[in-house]
Amino acid sequence: MTDRLEVVAAEDGNRRVIRVAGRPPAPVKRRGTVAWYIPYTKLEAATVASAPLDAMWIDVSSSDAAYHAALLDIWGRRETFALLEHDVVCRPDVIDAFETCPEPWCSYGYANICHPECQDAWANQLGCVRFRKELLDAVPDALSSIPPEGWEWRNLCDRIGERLRAKGFTHHWHHPGVDHRGAGWCS
Repeated sequence: MTDRLEVVAAEDGNRRVIRVAGRPPAPVKRRGTVAWYIPYTKLEAATVASAPLDAMWIDVSSSDAAYHAALLDIWGRRETFALLEHDVVCRPDVIDAFETCPEPWCSYGYANICHPECQDAWANQLGCVRFRKELLDAVPDALSSIPPEGWEWRNLCDRIGERLRAKGFTHHWHHPGVDHRGAGWCS
């Protein structure tokens, strides 16, 4: 689902082309124990088509710190949750794994990363990740302790990862990786 262009008539009879943003689907009643959230600045058709039906979509396009504000709210709910970023394609096995894996911090790497050796450089990524309630309860200030200069979306994942690792948590990789439609990787 992407933006579409629409021709509209002005009061003076002239016409103009405007961009109309697509809308994410409304969530259905939650099926499992994991609350799914999809922070987005734009809608990618492949993500929309693959997303869990019970996912809550959160528009974070208002500022570079909006993602932090959204995660602060989600973290504060103290319920097991998963994130799927707007440029990541989900699969049914991902949903099942996040429901059943007992690890407190689970992550799917990106299938299209340049080299397998580079995967650990992305250990803190938030593209397709799940955090269990026990981790949220153990590190309740993981988001609130980040100073304002760390709120920008580009490095927010590393600020969160630093706080979780300082409390003894490590990520648990799941395979195979998910399709990430974002920017290019290392060479």
